[in-house]
Amino acid sequence: MLTTNRTNAAAANRMSDESIYNIIPEVYVPPPKEPVYRSHHPGAIACIKKPAATMGIPHTEIDPKYFLKKGCAMIATMKESGSVGLTRRDASHAKPPVPRRDEKPVMGLVSQKNFITANAVDNILAVPKKPISKDVNYLKKQDYGKVPGYLNRVKDQIQSEYQMIEEMQRSNHEVPQDSVDILTDDERERLLQGLKANWEAVNREYQTLSFTLDTPAKKKRKEDYEAQLEQIENDIKKLSKRYVFLAQR
Repeated sequence: MLTTNRTNAAAANRMSDESIYNIIPEVYVPPPKEPVYRSHHPGAIACIKKPAATMGIPHTEIDPKYFLKKGCAMIATMKESGSVGLTRRDASHAKPPVPRRDEKPVMGLVSQKNFITANAVDNILAVPKKPISKDVNYLKKQDYGKVPGYLNRVKDQIQSEYQMIEEMQRSNHEVPQDSVDILTDDERERLLQGLKANWEAVNREYQTLSFTLDTPAKKKRKEDYEAQLEQIENDIKKLSKRYVFLAQR
């Protein structure tokens, strides 16, 4: 039992760095190396190499004897001669060159022309330009002053409708001429006075109604008064004309 405890204590001490057992380093034993992998089919698969698989197809003729030197970059390529810059750009649109240092401008050129007088004469003799007006001149239209065609069509339609209505009235209300009387002015005035008195009486009753129409009877009474007032007003409007005709039955 004592031997087992000592063995456990020794193992626990080895786990710690500060241990007496760590003073003497242990001998390092290298692990055994695994054998190198060897293919079972050596030389069976041929190595396939494509030309220019990484850098692309060469565009120039490569010769180790003639390497690229200074100023030799303008060599024609195998595919396109202008790919390396052999074609020159169009210099027709280029600006004029800068004057050289030894070039001198022409001096002493004096013009005898009076530009102020010349400009004044040109402006006086010039023909003034007519302003271009974008406004539409309706006076010069082809149909100016004429009745539009659609108005004539509308007038014809209205006239035809009037004729049709008159024909219907004649057919439905054919009254002989002898059975029609004309109200005299006195009779018409008496009827107007009576209608106005009736309107005042009905209106007086209408004004006495309450504002709240909480019952059906009040609503019915209000509607009756309004219908009577409207009928009396229509009769007054008819009798207000100068001539009132009465058909005798």
